[in-house]
Amino acid sequence: MEKKHRMSYRILPLIVLLALVWTACNSGQTATPIAQEGPNARPPLTLEEADQVAASFLQAWANNDYAAMYTWLSPNSQAAYSEADFSREYENTATQITLNALETQVTSSLRQGTTAAVMYNVTFHSQMFGDIVENDRTLRLIETPEGWRVAWSRMDIFPELAEGARLERLQTLPGRGNIYDRNGKVLVDQNGRSVGIYLVQQDMANVDDCIALLSRLLKRERADLETLFNQYLYETRFLVGELDPETYQAEEQNLRQYCAVGDDDLDTYVRNTRRYFGDLAPHIIGYIGPIQPEQLAEYERRGYPRDALIGQTGIERTYEEYLAGKPGGKLVIIAPTGETIRVIATADPQPGQSVYLSIDRDLQEAVQNALIEAYNYAAPTWAQTSRGAAAVVMDVHTGEVLAAVSYPWFNPGLFNPDSPIENRVQKINELNSDRRTPLLNRVTMAKLPPGSVFKIISVAAGLDSGVYEPNTRYTCTGKWYGEEYGDSRPYRTDWLETGHGTLDFSHALTYSCDPYFWQLGVALHQADPSLLPNYAHMMGLGVPTGQTDLPEEVGQIPDAELVYRTDAREWNISDTLNMVIGQGQMQVTPLQITRMVAAIANGGQMLRPIFVKKVQIIGEAPAYEAQPEVTSTLDFDPSVFSLIKNAMCNVTLDPNGTARYIYETWYEFQKRFGVVVCGKTGTAQTGGETTRPQAWFVAFVPQDDPEIAITVVVENSCEGSEVAAPIVRRIVEDYYGMPHSEWPPLWQSGCSTVGE
Repeated sequence: MEKKHRMSYRILPLIVLLALVWTACNSGQTATPIAQEGPNARPPLTLEEADQVAASFLQAWANNDYAAMYTWLSPNSQAAYSEADFSREYENTATQITLNALETQVTSSLRQGTTAAVMYNVTFHSQMFGDIVENDRTLRLIETPEGWRVAWSRMDIFPELAEGARLERLQTLPGRGNIYDRNGKVLVDQNGRSVGIYLVQQDMANVDDCIALLSRLLKRERADLETLFNQYLYETRFLVGELDPETYQAEEQNLRQYCAVGDDDLDTYVRNTRRYFGDLAPHIIGYIGPIQPEQLAEYERRGYPRDALIGQTGIERTYEEYLAGKPGGKLVIIAPTGETIRVIATADPQPGQSVYLSIDRDLQEAVQNALIEAYNYAAPTWAQTSRGAAAVVMDVHTGEVLAAVSYPWFNPGLFNPDSPIENRVQKINELNSDRRTPLLNRVTMAKLPPGSVFKIISVAAGLDSGVYEPNTRYTCTGKWYGEEYGDSRPYRTDWLETGHGTLDFSHALTYSCDPYFWQLGVALHQADPSLLPNYAHMMGLGVPTGQTDLPEEVGQIPDAELVYRTDAREWNISDTLNMVIGQGQMQVTPLQITRMVAAIANGGQMLRPIFVKKVQIIGEAPAYEAQPEVTSTLDFDPSVFSLIKNAMCNVTLDPNGTARYIYETWYEFQKRFGVVVCGKTGTAQTGGETTRPQAWFVAFVPQDDPEIAITVVVENSCEGSEVAAPIVRRIVEDYYGMPHSEWPPLWQSGCSTVGE
């Protein structure tokens, strides 16, 4: 019985074709239709007209215009198939083939009475299977009152696709590639394992000690863990998180001692998964998740099964094509009995390639630990109001990003439907609604006013334009009066009420004297109101950084066009006075600021930031390898760079430098290393008097031959000198392997009035 079914599916198309050919040949010539008689008789249809209809039908197929194809069907065919069913047949075919495009070519035609057979070739250009060539096909047409029409059936898609048969793509998915750091250390392991940790509070000797340990291991604030613990009764066993096996093994004794983990077989589990190493750099790496409804059509055409997991954010998404490899499989026609009638095409899977980031795993982990420690230590003060932070470390010679931290972060495994995390969907919803926006990559997407960090650009604009000389002096008092220049305010107040005295340009930057820069703003505005916005763009603010590895915001540098568009007014002196100290409508990203500082450190090369160094299968040549790229050059006189760099070094060295009080004892503590941090503080107002400012500190190290640029911004906290500068200090310690210094005691008591 099974053999009979198989035979019928194979010979049916051949019988149809032979019948048409025999009929045509039997007459010795192409038969002509019987002419109609009477005054309203229409002329007989010609074979050329049949060719034209066939060509129109096939062209509509090539255009994916199934509605047009349907109009060329005979009345009987339209009665047998609705337009919706007809379109679905072709849509499913395109999906199963992973069709990119198709081409057809009519080769010949035959006519017998009121029917015509048009022979053609078709080539399917498939994403998965390459080109599928089908030659010597036959399209059957019949005469109707409307002219030639296609006598269509499912066998016109593939000859073996008789009623009841189905076209299927049988998938073979390759393993997804891993993600490594710059030194080949694993950040994401496709064949990794995770150890889940269950806790029971009543088994612990001291719950606070366990929370302190978990804060370090899981990189979560103590306050968040305390909230989690409070959700459960003392005798309830609950999942607190997952660790990689290496960390679990190294910390097993501590977990046993402080958290009573390991006394019971139920305390842990081990599962195979795509493992994210210690939740490092989740905003950079991204995560995988199910194909979303709006993505389904695209990914099915690319050969993915509906239940595949794909990169949804970060590098997982940008480099999906490399990481996922290429699915393989067979394109087959299957009979209603389940037998394979025909194998149309096959494709071997191509393994996923691994992606190597510019990130240094150890430094990335150290920076994340620094932020967790900082927020824990400052829990009584600024941590209560801060919504988040960002930290970036960049090689000033190559643009390679060595660390990129956006805080708060998240567990990327949460988005994997195979994750055993309890209330997984609820937790995702909580992430989306969290006011701290933990899913936001602050490194590339946060748009923040830079505050006095922008004064670096103001100095460059003043010197390079020739508006100011390095020795231009001005006496900084606590107030600056600008009404005579057209300022809308009667006076502006410096951050230091007593003023700074008479300063030259270098000391004005070191001491961050606002009145000096307001006076500079007047001179720049009088010379050309567009000077300052133009220099901001030249130095990388308000423009793309050049990297395409991650989504990024370009921010906003206000200028005459913007204020006219948003406020319907002309650019005025007050706008320049706001901009010259980094306030107003200005919005920048931490990555843009880091790139600008790197250009100051390296002598003017604006580098394209690099997050991915190469893509490669181990043992093969890289499919992609990043090279340092200078996107533009700041063609300043060397004296401009020298003045700015010296002024930045004096921010931590000069007795009146804005960050000297943070670094004075630190230099003594770390004197055997001899590292000088050259930086600039920034405190940016973001709202009313009750809204805490953004705290910035940017730096390059070392002093004489800079290697790295560092940016730290802590939102809604205190002064840049007292919050961001100590975090930069810790990053420098970890970069050079120095012992850790203590966090500032003022974090325990509140914001000070010292520094800027």
